[in-house]
Amino acid sequence: MKYSFIRQHSEEDCGAACIATIAKQYGRTLSLSHVREAVGTGQLGTSLLGLRRGAEGLGFYARSGRVNADILEKFDVDRIPLPAIVHWKGRHWVVLYGKQRSRFVIADPATGIRYLTTDELRQGWNNGVMLLLVPDEAFYRQPNDKTDGFARFLRRVWPYRGTLLQAFTYAQLIGLLSLVDPFLIQFLTDDVLIRRDTNLLGTVVTAVIVLIIIKRILSLVEYNLIAHLAQRLELGLTLEFGRKLLQLPLMYYESRRSGEVISRLEDISRINGLISDVAVRLPSLFFTALVSFGFMLFYSQKLTLLSIAVAVAMTGSTMIFLPILQRQVRRVLTLDAENQGILVETFKGAMTVKTTAAQPQLWNELQSRFGNLATEDFKTSQVGILNNQFSGLVSGIGSICLLWFGSSLVINQELSIGQLLAFNGMNAKFVGFIGFLVRFADKFAKVKASVQRFTEVLDAKEESVEDWLKPFAEIPANAEISFNRVNFYYPGRTDLLQNFSLTIPGGKVTALVGTSGCGKSSLAKIIAGLHPYQSGDVRIGAYNMRDLSTECLRQQVVLIPQDAHFWSRSILENFRLCVPDATFEEIVEACQIAEADTFISRLPDSYQTVLGEFGSNLSGGQRQRLAIARSIIMRPPILILDESTSGLDPLSEAKVLKRLLNHRQGQTTILISHRPSVIQIADWVVILDEGKLDIEGSPQSLLAINGEHLHFLRGVLLTDSDEQSRFSLTDSNRE
Repeated sequence: MKYSFIRQHSEEDCGAACIATIAKQYGRTLSLSHVREAVGTGQLGTSLLGLRRGAEGLGFYARSGRVNADILEKFDVDRIPLPAIVHWKGRHWVVLYGKQRSRFVIADPATGIRYLTTDELRQGWNNGVMLLLVPDEAFYRQPNDKTDGFARFLRRVWPYRGTLLQAFTYAQLIGLLSLVDPFLIQFLTDDVLIRRDTNLLGTVVTAVIVLIIIKRILSLVEYNLIAHLAQRLELGLTLEFGRKLLQLPLMYYESRRSGEVISRLEDISRINGLISDVAVRLPSLFFTALVSFGFMLFYSQKLTLLSIAVAVAMTGSTMIFLPILQRQVRRVLTLDAENQGILVETFKGAMTVKTTAAQPQLWNELQSRFGNLATEDFKTSQVGILNNQFSGLVSGIGSICLLWFGSSLVINQELSIGQLLAFNGMNAKFVGFIGFLVRFADKFAKVKASVQRFTEVLDAKEESVEDWLKPFAEIPANAEISFNRVNFYYPGRTDLLQNFSLTIPGGKVTALVGTSGCGKSSLAKIIAGLHPYQSGDVRIGAYNMRDLSTECLRQQVVLIPQDAHFWSRSILENFRLCVPDATFEEIVEACQIAEADTFISRLPDSYQTVLGEFGSNLSGGQRQRLAIARSIIMRPPILILDESTSGLDPLSEAKVLKRLLNHRQGQTTILISHRPSVIQIADWVVILDEGKLDIEGSPQSLLAINGEHLHFLRGVLLTDSDEQSRFSLTDSNRE
């Protein structure tokens, strides 16, 4: 029986790779990115719930449970639908295929097909968690995912076929001219030297010099054409990668480490180099080797057969090392991406590292991680060195054998000395092509893993595939927002909103409050179109949210997160990044409303001040004021503030909110906060509890209704009164 196997791209992909493996075993191709999205793979991997739900969405009947270890003693394939997914060593997912003779067969996404004894399986599958999958009718009705791999990148060469044809033509001319060298050597040996004709010798030397000059000129033109082609291909790949990143949904970023995604950029140069080899060098060298092979047969069929034997031995040695090399390259790429992610996290969290005395622990982790990477990298180099040295050994011994056998043919007068030297020259071209294939196989093994990783990004589902079909509608400033039986959950997690219904009044200030994790921020992201909901209806004014384009929502529904992001450029440029035609006067006015103009004026270059990376040269409160000002110049009908003033002191917060709400009178504004001062200024309060609507109403009316919500509201209002008294007393003392 042949066992299918899909290798994981990173350590958190094991669950997704298992489902893709089982799908392949049943005759269907699923891309890893497709499965990842379905099962909700995150930075910590995939949960059992995510695997079950994702498998059901992909067309499987799925049933999970815990199996008693005694089943291994009386294992009956007929009783259990296999292949199935089992939890391995408490942190990994593998596919259990069944039993072959006395050993169990598993497909480990990290290593490949493994054959284990009962004790080894029991030791790895120690918790008995199992997910049974059986395909249903919908499974076979769905089309296969496109996984054309490297071929899709080769198709990129076609637009540059003119440049490619020129480079190929020059390469062929160089190859043909290089074939003249063996004939000149034969002529020099068999005719010029034997005749001792010095005049003819000068002519031959002159011809050789002219040939060298011509080949160098042709090579110069060829390399420039190839460099131009490579530059265009790399630019195209980089731009497509950047465009794709901008079109991916928010969940894609939330489920992956930044270093892992950034490392894909390094894959572009590897892919580009291989494309150049396949498109230009491989055909050119093949043509030269083919012509050389024809002349070799003309000179001596016996020597040619021996040369073929040497070439077969060189190729065989490469095929032995190739699977090992591919496995090692994948390990190195995976570890490298993980380490880049750790470095990015450490850089971003420098403040936390310093303030929590975490340097020793991080240093130990970095030593361990980069030590493992260095070890795996060294193992990869060793495999490559062994492959090259073994091929070189075969080539060297083969050359000696050819020289010995050829010399015997000369002694027996079956060949002349010049013909033997010419044959060796032709054989060098032929064996050189075989050597190129050996190196190409080594390079292809490394690039194949890069292609898979890079393709995973390009094949990821975009935020809105058919967005161009949807209209752009003007949302009124007083638009109400209604939820009707909405269901939402993050892939791989339990339901967050179940049959959720709510109407947020239009043209008013609504406060969303509740305990942490009750669904406030998720609700805000749904309204902003950042997270798609599974079922139900969300209407903004008269429009169903699913009918509106992403551009429409982005421009008219603005969400200000708690930790706003800024780019390393001037304050003005940060504002104009979202509103390119914003005037300086509009920006200043927005900053005055957000109480940001005062601190900006104190900066050395005022509005031309270049912010540090992520706005690091500003305080948290200053960044929040800038974020509010940035939202003001966008003039959105709907504005959502998700803890967007948490970095401000109560008095500053009150001033900013008062100015902001005065500016937005008659427009729909949603405030998410635990701060009592924020709740008090709202026209309408919505209290959520574990993803459900607990109660809603005006702040005053809610206080008059008995219920558990009073514990929360009275607590914050009492806290607010204490804070106001304290600040009033402080202000009196200052006066």
